[in-house]
Amino acid sequence: MRSPASVSAVLWVALGALLVTGCADPADQPDDAQPPACETSYLTYQTFGAPFLTTWCRGCHASALPLDMRQGSPPQINFDDAEAARSQRARILARSVGEAPTMPPAGGPSAAERALLEEWLRCGAP
Repeated sequence: MRSPASVSAVLWVALGALLVTGCADPADQPDDAQPPACETSYLTYQTFGAPFLTTWCRGCHASALPLDMRQGSPPQINFDDAEAARSQRARILARSVGEAPTMPPAGGPSAAERALLEEWLRCGAP
């Protein structure tokens, strides 16, 4: 039996395949439009967002970090809390998921973890 996380990841991989074949990009949806998977998603800031951001993003994107420890990240891009992450959803999606993610620059999360990140963000980062 598959775990909810693996089922969710498979669904997002399948969605990615549809996007490649020419279907509409969910990123082009209005902010209030959510993919159908959001109705059953269990991902929240507490269960997914905070741990993911702490592990993969806040090493460079935290307001408390001195500039010389941010590895060149813009000082105004921080993921200190849920609202900060929500305000940067489109930017995080553009840089961290898809075929050629650029964040984090040293690699980082697995494809399955990135699929969960995409689900969390496209569902509004609840």
